[in-house]
Amino acid sequence: MARGHAANDYGVPAARSSEIHRLLILANHALHWISSIIVMSIAAYFIAHYRHNTHLRYWVSVAAIDAFLYLPALALPLIKSYKGYLAPLAWVFSYLWLTAFIFAAQDYNFDNCVLNSPGPFVNKCSLKKTLEAFAFIAFFTNFVGTLIEGRLWDI
Repeated sequence: MARGHAANDYGVPAARSSEIHRLLILANHALHWISSIIVMSIAAYFIAHYRHNTHLRYWVSVAAIDAFLYLPALALPLIKSYKGYLAPLAWVFSYLWLTAFIFAAQDYNFDNCVLNSPGPFVNKCSLKKTLEAFAFIAFFTNFVGTLIEGRLWDI
């Protein structure tokens, strides 16, 4: 190893491993933010055009708050002094997104998709399945983000 480079416990230069983690966090936050916007948009479309139940309101609320809170999170990994302080917030939101995914799975995979939320005989099954898929992506990216940001504390 060259002189002047600090190393972590694994022999990898600390600056390089930190940079890789920061890029992973940035990519993860971007994918998560995009997923939140998609879930919010689809749920808002259903609210605007059909009857709305509590699950639709829940999806819009979680996605809107999450998208708002993750706007600064997109830039935080670029700051060298950032040490993953959003990990607890990501952990909380991972449970909210898991609940959103479970609601979508219950609404759209039980019985007939056409007969369920946002109203009876709303034949938008592909859009409903898209909402379900992006709710899962939002959950998964939030969970992975929690792990990666928690690891940033060690570096």
